Amino acid sequence: MPTTKVTLTGPVFNGEAAAAAAEFTRALSAEIAEIARDWIKLDTQRMDKSGRGGTGAAAGGVKLAGSGDNWVISGGISEGNYAWPWLEGTSRRNKSTQFAGYHTFRRTRARMRRQVTPYAQAELQAFIGRMGGE
Repeated sequence: MPTTKVTLTGPVFNGEAAAAAAEFTRALSAEIAEIARDWIKLDTQRMDKSGRGGTGAAAGGVKLAGSGDNWVISGGISEGNYAWPWLEGTSRRNKSTQFAGYHTFRRTRARMRRQVTPYAQAELQAFIGRMGGE
């Protein structure tokens, strides 16, 4: 009875492709989170509905936390700083005042959704070779 022996080699079979894909995901997640945080901080420069000029305190309240592929950008509430839920327009206080909020986080999320896919595809080209592609 004839037999056949098949030997599978290469990055897909030795785990290199999976490791490269995981590294790509981690690196891209961190980079995208940093870009979004920076966009939110830049957007705080337009926060001047009072006409008195911005102080930069709102940008100081923007925090980035996480690791791997799990990142969270938040704006906090702390003594002497702006309350981000109010600035964003999501607090109960917004309902009792005329201030609807700046919607900075929401606008940034929408902008990221439009721009992340083309950016990620361009970044992926650097990892394709390590995954066994050309």
